[in-house]
Amino acid sequence: QQYRIFRRIWRRQADTALLLIGDPKQAIYAFRGADIFTYMKARGDVTAHYTLDTNWRSAPGMVDSVNRLFSLSDNPFMFREIPFMPVKSADKNQGLRFTVDDAAVPAMNIWLMPGEAVGAGDYQAFMAQLCAAQIRDWLSAGQQGKALLWRGEKAEPVRASDITVLVRNRQEASLIRDALQLLSIPSVYLSNRDSVFETPEAQELLWVLQAVLAPERENTLRSALATAMFGLNAQDIENLNQSERAWDELVEEFSGYRQVWRQRGVMPMLRALMTARRIAENLLATSGGERRLTDILHISELLQEAANQLESEHALVRWLAQHIAEPDSNASSQQMRLESDKHLVQIVTIHKSKGLEYPLVWLPFIARFRKQDQAFYHDRTSFAAVLDLGQAEGSMELAEAERLAEDLRLLYVALTRAVWHCSLGVAPLSTRRSDKPGASDFHHSALGRLLQGGEAMDAAGLM
Repeated sequence: QQYRIFRRIWRRQADTALLLIGDPKQAIYAFRGADIFTYMKARGDVTAHYTLDTNWRSAPGMVDSVNRLFSLSDNPFMFREIPFMPVKSADKNQGLRFTVDDAAVPAMNIWLMPGEAVGAGDYQAFMAQLCAAQIRDWLSAGQQGKALLWRGEKAEPVRASDITVLVRNRQEASLIRDALQLLSIPSVYLSNRDSVFETPEAQELLWVLQAVLAPERENTLRSALATAMFGLNAQDIENLNQSERAWDELVEEFSGYRQVWRQRGVMPMLRALMTARRIAENLLATSGGERRLTDILHISELLQEAANQLESEHALVRWLAQHIAEPDSNASSQQMRLESDKHLVQIVTIHKSKGLEYPLVWLPFIARFRKQDQAFYHDRTSFAAVLDLGQAEGSMELAEAERLAEDLRLLYVALTRAVWHCSLGVAPLSTRRSDKPGASDFHHSALGRLLQGGEAMDAAGLM
């Protein structure tokens, strides 16, 4: 619709120009309504096309590796309207190199999981451990001055903040965080697709607010006490239940918070509660506590903002319950904040990474894919959106091609985030039973399409 408006204005006035600037290879927001087919239509409407031919971010080795990978196919992005044109590295980056033990590390490493017909779960578990182990080795070598990032003649040792693991979603991030935690490597996760209202802390704060408004309701107060915020176990809560005096004091304490809320607002009340109950100390003493505390403070700020527009404390509780039931990850105010990135390995979704750069990148689960399960596609002539409720075979093939095309663009975005180096984890993945020993579905993934030309290979072929 936006393009039609601009196009109409442009065509009606002969003395005007319409300049469209963008990179279709990085169009990865279909889930938010971004339409690559509008670009294709616009490209066909004009005759003059100009291309930037220099990568100003990455080391020459990274630029060459991406060029070679996407040049393996005559049509790497599935659509002729989105060609791949090799680029050159900027002169200022000619001195960028990554060394370990005085040996140059290849700009791109592809790690292959051994075995045949590997399941997705086994692949993820293996690559999470491999990724974490290599990060440990890099950090250990960096501490000894043996893993270095060079800019010309100057070198800096590798630190945790130089390393970023790119994933698709929270589930993949959790696998990496767990693997890193087992090796005592601190990390931080950030996504732009996660709303803070989707976190356990949002539900816990709802229970706390309900208890503050009605502390005399035993079940409501008990639910609040059972949250991770208070750091109480089942026996602690049972002991409170068994002591009438202790319980009465607790009811009185929460009644005091209610008074603060009514007189001064929800944020001062939550601060008073957190101070009295040492909630920050309780959380920071636990694994992942910094993440949880960040979410609590974030939600508290949103509650204060909402309270200014609502008529009562009960209305604010209803507001929070509604946002938990229907979170909006597209709302920038709701997107989860980075708890800290100081001296931490970063775990970032590929979508969040777009436009950013990272010295060293790991893509542990890049071979994973999910085939299209509904016949939603775009007509190849008119580019109109089509939903075939009959799920005809031809319609499913077109929808699957669009899924793969989006995954290829996602792969391109991920690879081009790296400055010095990128490691990728692959496996002969099998998503179905097959009569053919060693059969792999890797060719259905974006990386598999480039490496195998979209043709099926067994595990031996991947070597």
